[in-house]
Amino acid sequence: MKKEMLINVLQPEESRIAIVEDGTLEELYVERSSAENYVGNIYKGKVVNIEPSIQAAFVDFGVGRNGFLHVSDVEYQYYKHMVKDDRRDDDHDDERRGSRRPPKHLNERNARNKPPIQDILQRGSEVLVQVIKEGIGNKGPTLSTYISIPGRYLVLMPGLQRVGISRKINDEKARRQLRQSMRNIRPPEGLGFIVRTAGVDREEADLKRDLNYLVRLWETIVGKIEKSSGPTEIYAESDMMIRTIRDIYAKEIDAVFIDEDAAYERARDFMKIV
Repeated sequence: MKKEMLINVLQPEESRIAIVEDGTLEELYVERSSAENYVGNIYKGKVVNIEPSIQAAFVDFGVGRNGFLHVSDVEYQYYKHMVKDDRRDDDHDDERRGSRRPPKHLNERNARNKPPIQDILQRGSEVLVQVIKEGIGNKGPTLSTYISIPGRYLVLMPGLQRVGISRKINDEKARRQLRQSMRNIRPPEGLGFIVRTAGVDREEADLKRDLNYLVRLWETIVGKIEKSSGPTEIYAESDMMIRTIRDIYAKEIDAVFIDEDAAYERARDFMKIV
């Protein structure tokens, strides 16, 4: 059985990726490059307006339209100095990462237990945001300060500051094995990781390699954050070719064919670090 990945990026208007098994098309991915797509991108933005009535802030993040940031998407680090921390933690699926991590009940993605947004942010406040939903019509994109950067087997979530297992992994034995693997790997303090479903049955070395890639990427992002003033782009989500290689390429694929030289070089460089 021969399995191949065919990547067609020669025409700038549209990219196509096919997974072919013994000459039969199994999967097809298409992306039009002309369409604006900000989802997954990270920006250093500035608050331009706050609407207490809807508990939201509007953020200029440098793309011409302000983004919508609801208080439910404001991460603990922005208001930790305003709340009493009783260290209650009832999350049985996460591994304790040290006493400085955000208490789960204070860092959930909802509006409960959070101060009003007008007390957390002011006009001119700089915020690190990620686009989680494209804008529709006159509405700008939806933003979140809960940053997440997917790798192949892990998702880096800096604000989480703990290790968790994807809820989509239902097998308890697999969950225990993954928790033990992550303990053995010993992720760095101050960062959070979620093990993706693709991490099931992977060797510790595979998880470690992905973790190291994400840590290096985050260090690069932090360096750019420190040197930049908003509004500006900090990190752009990978294009379809890199995402597909990251998420789908495996040892079962015998060959990858790419029809454009620059894309081939980018793919080769990426595969060296994942």
